[in-house]
Amino acid sequence: MDEQRYELKKDIARRIKFLHIGFICVVAYFLIHIVLFIFCDRELAADFEKLRDGHLLQKQTVLAHRGSILSRNGEVLATSITRTTVRIDFGCDRFCKMGLEAYKKGAAELAKTLSTVLKDKSEAEYYNELIRNNKKFINYKSYTKTITPPKWKFWEDERVVTKKTATVNKGVRNLRIFRDVDANEWEIIKNSPLLRKGITYTTEDHDYRVYPQGDIALRTIGRLEHHRAYGIEAAMRDTLAGRDGVQLMQRIASGFKIRVNDRRNIEAQDGYDVVTTLDVDVQDVADNALQEQLIAQNAIWGTTIVMECATGDILAMANLKRNGTTCVEEQNYAIGIPVNPGSTFKLVSTMALLEHGVPTSQEYNSGLGKTVRVGGKIGANVTDSHAISRETGGVIDMRRAFAESANVYFTTAVYEKFHQRPVEFSDFCRKLHINKTVGLEELGARKKPLHHLDRKHPSRINALVNMAYGYGLEVTPLHTLAIYNAVANNGRMVAPRIILRTERNGKVVNEAPVRVIEDKICSQRTIDTLRSFMEEVCLTGTAMEYFGEKRCGFRAGAKTGTAQVDTEINGVRYQRGDGYYYGSMVTYLPADNPRYTIMTAIFTKRQSGKTYYGAGLAGPVQKKVATFLYNRDNNYAQEIADEEHYASEIKGGNIEKIRKVASEYGGKYSSESRSGWGEYRVKEGEKMQIAERNISEMVVPNVVGMGLDDALYLLEKCGLMVEISGYGRVVKQSLAPNTKVANTDKRIKIILK
Repeated sequence: MDEQRYELKKDIARRIKFLHIGFICVVAYFLIHIVLFIFCDRELAADFEKLRDGHLLQKQTVLAHRGSILSRNGEVLATSITRTTVRIDFGCDRFCKMGLEAYKKGAAELAKTLSTVLKDKSEAEYYNELIRNNKKFINYKSYTKTITPPKWKFWEDERVVTKKTATVNKGVRNLRIFRDVDANEWEIIKNSPLLRKGITYTTEDHDYRVYPQGDIALRTIGRLEHHRAYGIEAAMRDTLAGRDGVQLMQRIASGFKIRVNDRRNIEAQDGYDVVTTLDVDVQDVADNALQEQLIAQNAIWGTTIVMECATGDILAMANLKRNGTTCVEEQNYAIGIPVNPGSTFKLVSTMALLEHGVPTSQEYNSGLGKTVRVGGKIGANVTDSHAISRETGGVIDMRRAFAESANVYFTTAVYEKFHQRPVEFSDFCRKLHINKTVGLEELGARKKPLHHLDRKHPSRINALVNMAYGYGLEVTPLHTLAIYNAVANNGRMVAPRIILRTERNGKVVNEAPVRVIEDKICSQRTIDTLRSFMEEVCLTGTAMEYFGEKRCGFRAGAKTGTAQVDTEINGVRYQRGDGYYYGSMVTYLPADNPRYTIMTAIFTKRQSGKTYYGAGLAGPVQKKVATFLYNRDNNYAQEIADEEHYASEIKGGNIEKIRKVASEYGGKYSSESRSGWGEYRVKEGEKMQIAERNISEMVVPNVVGMGLDDALYLLEKCGLMVEISGYGRVVKQSLAPNTKVANTDKRIKIILK
C-alpha cells in the first residue's frame, strides 16, 4: 500500500515537473517574441515601409505658384495662370467593357465638346483622333460558340451564341490629345459623358506666364525662358518662384497615381508679388514718343528714362530698336550700353570748375566754329558745331557757354584749371561714382573704367581735354541721369530704384529703402548755379525750341548733348569717321521745385534729311513726356460747363453692356438688338446708334473698338492665341476680320490705345 502511495506521489511530482517545464517554455516563448517585436520588428517594419515607398509610394514635387510683377499703382505687368495638361488612358478597363459602339457614341459627344470649347480643331478632327487612339490600344473581337446541353437536360436544344472580347495592346496608353486648358475649360470638358463614366485619366497643373501689358517695358520686366532670362523676372527669380512642396503619391495602375495624406507631405509656398516703381501711363507715353521719333529720324536705337528726383524711382524705362517701320525691345540700352556721353558731360566739367573756384564770369574765345588746338602739341583739336557770339568776336562767359554747349570754352577752361594736376579732375569725376555703377546692378547695369590722370597716364593732357566735353570716357544713360538727378535734388545723389517692395496676399513683406549714394555731391552754391545754367539752356540755349517760354507752358531745366561715337557696342567698333552719333537730352521739371528728371538718348547715323544733334533727336521725346507729367500732376483737363454732356465714344462689345453704359452716359440712342455683339456709333446730326456685328464661328471676328475683355473672349473662343500691346480700346488687329481661322497660323496681335 505504501509502495503504491509512493509511486503515486512520484508520478504526481513528475507531472508537476513537466508542467513547470511547459510553463517555463511558454513564458520563454512569449519573452522571445516580445524581444523580437521590440528590437527586430522595427527593422522589419522599416524595411517593409522602405519597400512599400519604393514600389507603391513616390514623392512628387508640387510646384509653387509664381508671384506677380506689379506697377506702382497695382496694375499687373506679369502674372501666372494655371493651365492643366490632361492625359487619357485609352486602354483602361472601362473602355474595354463599354464596347466599340458605346465608345463611338461617347467619342462623338466628347469631340463636339472639345471643338466647341477649345476652338482649335473641328469636331471631325477630334472624333477621328479619339477613334484612332482607341483602335491603337484595344482590339474588339467577336466569336461564336456552340453550346451542347448535358444529356439529362433532354428538353434543351443545342444553340450557337456570339460573344465579344476586348484585349489591350502594350505601350504607353495615357495620351494628351488636346491642348492645355484653364480651369473653366476643364470643368466643361471633364463633365462629358465619356470622361464621366469612370474613365482613367491624369491631370497635371502648371503655371503659364502672361503679360497683360504686352511688350511694354519688356527689357525691364524681363522674361524667364529656357534659353534666356533677363530683367526683373531673372533678378527676382527666387523671390517670385516661392518654394515647391512635396506630395506623396500612391501608384494604383501603370502610369496612374493618387494623393496620399501623410505627415511627410510639405505644402508648396507660393512666390511673393514684386511691386515695381514703374508707372504704366508714363511708360506708355515714353514708349510711344520714343518709337515715333526713332521711325521719324530713321535712327538705330534709343532709350528714355523717367526718374523721380527725391527717391530715385524709375517711373519708365523704354528701350527700343528700330525694325523697319516698327520698334522692338531687344536690349536694355539704358543700363547696359556705356558710350561717350558728349556735351551732357559738361555738367560735370562745370561742377568741377565751380568747385575749384573758377567764377561764372570767366571768359574764353569760342573760336566762332573754327577748329582750336587746346592744350598745345600734346592736347587735342576741338571744334564747335556752330559759331557762338559773333557780336563779341566769340568771347563768352560760362553761362553763355553752357547754354550754347560750347566745346572750345569748356575744354579750354578745364585745361587752364587742371593741366598742372589733371588727376584732380579725374578724382572729382570719381567722387561722382563715374567709375562705378550707381544702381540696378541686379538687372545687369554696366560700368566702364575711368582713366586716372596721374603721371603714369601716357597722354593725360590729351585725355583731360577730351574728357572735358564728354570724350575719352564711357558712361551709361542711367549714370548720366543719376548725376543730373542729384543736381535737381539739391545735391543729394540717390540710387535709381526699380523694386519698391515685395508682398504676399496684399501684405508687405519687405520694402526697398531709398539708397543714398552721396548726401551732397557739391556745395549748394554750385547746385544753384548749375540749375540756373540748365534753365538758361531752355530759355535761350539749345533746348529753347522745346522748353522756351513761347513753346512750353512750364519752366524746366535741361542740357543737350551730341557725341560723334568712338566706342564699341555689342562687339562692333564705331569710329568718329563712320558717321554714327549719340544724341541726348536731360530735363528736370518743374524748375522751381524739381520732381522728375528725364533722359532720352538716341543712337543714329548721319543721313540726308535727318538730324543727328541731341536737341533734334531727343527734344521731341523729352517734350512729350515732360508735358504729360506736368499736366497730370496739375490736373490739367478741359473744364466742363454746367450743361449736360454725353459720352461721344463707348467701347464696343457685348450689346447688353453697351446699352447699360449708353443709358447712363450716352444720352439718346437707338438699338435694334438687345443681345449679341455690336459697336457704338455717333452720326453727325443724328442720335447715337448701337449697330450689331455679325460674329461667325471659326472666322476671325472684328474686335476693333472693343475693350480688352470682350475682344479677348471672342478671339480665344475661335481658337486664336492673342498677343496684346497697350491698353484701352482695340485700334488695330493683325488678322483681317472674316478670315477663316483654319487659313491662319492661329496667332493674332491686337493693339489697344
